[in-house]
Amino acid sequence: MESIDDIRSQFEFTDQDQENLKLLGDILLPLSDQFAGEFYEFLKQHRKTAAYFKTDEAVARRKETFKAWFNDLFTSQFDNRYLLRLQKIGKVHVEIKLESYHVNAAMSFVREQCRRQVVAQIKDGILKEEILISLHRALDINLSIMTSSYQEEKLKKVFVSYKAEEQLIRMAKRLLHGLNLFLTIGLLVLGVGVVVMLGHDIYKAVTTNLEYGVIRALGSLLVLWMMIELLHTEIDHLQGGKFHVRIFVELALVAFIRKIFVASFEHKEPTSFMLLMGALLILGIVYFLVAKVEGRDTGRP
Repeated sequence: MESIDDIRSQFEFTDQDQENLKLLGDILLPLSDQFAGEFYEFLKQHRKTAAYFKTDEAVARRKETFKAWFNDLFTSQFDNRYLLRLQKIGKVHVEIKLESYHVNAAMSFVREQCRRQVVAQIKDGILKEEILISLHRALDINLSIMTSSYQEEKLKKVFVSYKAEEQLIRMAKRLLHGLNLFLTIGLLVLGVGVVVMLGHDIYKAVTTNLEYGVIRALGSLLVLWMMIELLHTEIDHLQGGKFHVRIFVELALVAFIRKIFVASFEHKEPTSFMLLMGALLILGIVYFLVAKVEGRDTGRP
């Protein structure tokens, strides 16, 4: 909350306005009891505000509260002590869960009642206008300070929510980064496994069936190439790059191609071979669609 000097400056509340309030006090303070009664009759007309005045004792207590504020409005110096008193009133409104629009409506009612009395009792047109300007400035300052408590309460809730959300997001990011590191390690281990498998296929090609071993080795080489692509993509993702789904489709394609290579030498049934070819065709279509969408997102053809 800003200081009272900043608020006075913003509302152009001058020392002359302070003097005019004293004159207003001479006119309006003798009517305090009347104003308090009319004010609470106004509040009791509305279901939500009437709920705060269920007993005569509660009404009497609130009338005294109103008269104390009304007296302060015209007799107090608009200084930091006055600011603190208004802030306390605003916090009470927040604590009892009185909606801010009720405060605005109540201030509007007080403003109109005061204006009517000023218009009725001051005949000098220039003085009347000057007095009313001071009245409006004073009431606007009061309303602004009182309702600021509602804004502070909302900001407090948002701030607490924001801190919790920020902490949760930070933890999620750390967990995600850790999982990506774990995935990278897993890909490295699998890459080593593919290298071992490639070495084994080459060994089989040299020691047993050369043609069959070469085909298996070629399939393993394709898988190794895909493992390198996966590692490259994952490292790029860890460094902030975009993740590409088509890499996984490429891996599935390579796996099926290797399976078809091997199946061509294992003399599998035509049905099984045709199923593999059909699956390869479907994966090819999926790869085409995914690559087209990702290319459009990155602006590439």
